[in-house]
Amino acid sequence: MIKAIFFDMGGVLLPLNLPRCIEAYRTVAGFKDVDEYIDPCHQRGFFDELEGGNISFEEFMEECKRHCKPGIDIPTLLWCHRQFFEPPTRETVELVHELAQKYDLFILSNNNPVSMSILYPLFQGAGLPFETSFKKLFLSHEMRVQKPGPEIFSRAIAESGYAPEEILFIDDSPSNIEGAVPFGIRAALYVPGTPLRGLIEKNIIFDQK
Repeated sequence: MIKAIFFDMGGVLLPLNLPRCIEAYRTVAGFKDVDEYIDPCHQRGFFDELEGGNISFEEFMEECKRHCKPGIDIPTLLWCHRQFFEPPTRETVELVHELAQKYDLFILSNNNPVSMSILYPLFQGAGLPFETSFKKLFLSHEMRVQKPGPEIFSRAIAESGYAPEEILFIDDSPSNIEGAVPFGIRAALYVPGTPLRGLIEKNIIFDQK
């Protein structure tokens, strides 16, 4: 029986707007080849290094500036990065609040300190503060391991306190879903823009049969 739900963040709990982010980096910051680094699920180059916890916020910003036009500052880069994210929808906020009454909720996300500096106030403003809405956040840059690698799943399962068969994992990346399956987690692929409630209910009902 499902007792805990692991959520991916971007693309699942909040919509992503990659074209808007790329356009902002290009036109405002002059980062012309940013599309070679940024992706909805798996970053590349020094963006990936940040997500894996291998470089710091400051090191990332300095590298980012080297790709941009002269004079670009950190607030401008943060504004460009902010364009990647839409706030969680009202439906998602209501769903998470409902689920929290019955299940322990966790976030399991490939993420980085730049995005998290934006996402903490974004979730707070939407009525979904991390501290009270989720039991724990498993973030790649803090754990220094990333999905779909096996270590992030084994550590998250162990630290959650639940058996794999008690966990439902929701992600929008097929490779992340494939990475979770060998651990015995019920892993469900979410298609952005479709009803999240329906996917969760379908998997929980199936598990209870």
